[in-house]
Amino acid sequence: MSKLYVVATPIGNLSDLTPRMREALEAADLIAAEDTRVTMKLLNQFDLKKPMTSCHRHNEEGKAPQIVERMLAEDLTVALTCDAGTPGISDPGHLLVRACWEAGIPVEPVCGPSAVVTCLSASGFDAREFAFYGFLPREKKALGDKLDAIHRAGIPVFVLYESPHRIVDLVEALAEKWPRCALCVCSDLTKRYERIYRGAAPEVLAALRANASVEKGEYCLAADISMLPPAEAPVQRPSAAAWMLERVLEGGDLREAVQAASEAGYPRNEIYRAKLRISELFEEE
Repeated sequence: MSKLYVVATPIGNLSDLTPRMREALEAADLIAAEDTRVTMKLLNQFDLKKPMTSCHRHNEEGKAPQIVERMLAEDLTVALTCDAGTPGISDPGHLLVRACWEAGIPVEPVCGPSAVVTCLSASGFDAREFAFYGFLPREKKALGDKLDAIHRAGIPVFVLYESPHRIVDLVEALAEKWPRCALCVCSDLTKRYERIYRGAAPEVLAALRANASVEKGEYCLAADISMLPPAEAPVQRPSAAAWMLERVLEGGDLREAVQAASEAGYPRNEIYRAKLRISELFEEE
């Protein structure tokens, strides 16, 4: 009977390979790998030779149905791997897993190292409740909006991934927004040059800036914002139509209401639609 193994793999140190990983890879008729070159290193470590097919973020949508079709037609056992860590966690794989469930193919997870959990374990933060957000937006305004949303969610600890070229910018944004928050920034977890920076956001930022090799390695960041006061709920302002109509009913001119709405920052197309609707209301009378 067909089966899909979801095989977590080491996040750096190949000594973290487990007997269950080997058993799953040995049992597989085919390996669906994010990068076949990376998975080949694991196979070499176990002295295994297996046929492989790529299943990455740019081809998974089309590839997943093809793999499932082969699994059913040829009664294949497939092992799904990503480059490091667990497939489907900020890595490709969830579409193939979903397709297997929908086709009635059993799915068996093979657990292994996780950068998220490893970072949290080294942080000393109270992680009885935490959120994982993967990679945050790059653009400054979008990043600020996302951080506001994270604060409003009320979860005291959260974990992020970040590229080495943007880690300083991210920590700078955190230090500026929440200087009291505590950070644990991990670089190259389990690898030879593993580094962990832990402390208040401004302290961690200074340590990162002092590292000439800061733009090397992969980063996982945990933040503790439990000391911050609860975030205020955003004020929901009325629609442009309601805002403008109120001013017209108070005796104002529609043209003045349009001008005031523009000055208040309402989008031009929303103001235009509101103007037409208000004009229609008064014509109907």
